[in-house]
Amino acid sequence: MSFENSPSLDEFKDGIPEKLSDPSARKKRIRTLVVILLVFLLILFASVFAKSDAAAVLSGQGSVSGQAIDSKGNPFDGYLFVLGTDIEAQTQSDGTFLVEDVPAGARVLVLANEYAGYEFPIQVIAGETVSVGQIQFLPTATP
Repeated sequence: MSFENSPSLDEFKDGIPEKLSDPSARKKRIRTLVVILLVFLLILFASVFAKSDAAAVLSGQGSVSGQAIDSKGNPFDGYLFVLGTDIEAQTQSDGTFLVEDVPAGARVLVLANEYAGYEFPIQVIAGETVSVGQIQFLPTATP
C-alpha cells in the first residue's frame, strides 16, 4: 500500500473503527459520475443529430411540398399517400401540404379523397424538400 492510500491517524483516535474508509471510493464515485455524464451527453447528441438535415441525408430521406387544387382551381381538401410506404399526410385548408420522411428516390405521390385517388410521380432528394408546385385533383363522373 502506498503512503497516499494509507489511513490517517485521525481515523484511529477513538480506537480501531469497525470499517475503515476506502481511499479509492472517491475515485470510483468520480468515475461513475463522469460515465453517467458522458452517457447523458451522448444521448443528447444523438437526439439532436436525429432531427438534423445531416441525419436525413444519411438515412436517405427527404420531404415533398406543394399545393393541391380541384378542377376549378380552389384549394383541395384531401389526403396524400406515398405508394410503397406507410407515409400519409393531409392537405391544409388552403390546399398546401408537406410530407416528411419520404425515402429518397423515385416515388409515387397519391392525392385522394374518399372516392378516388390520382398518382403523381416524384423524385425525392435526400435531405431536401422537393416542391411539386400545384397538383390538380380531377373528379370523375359518378354513375
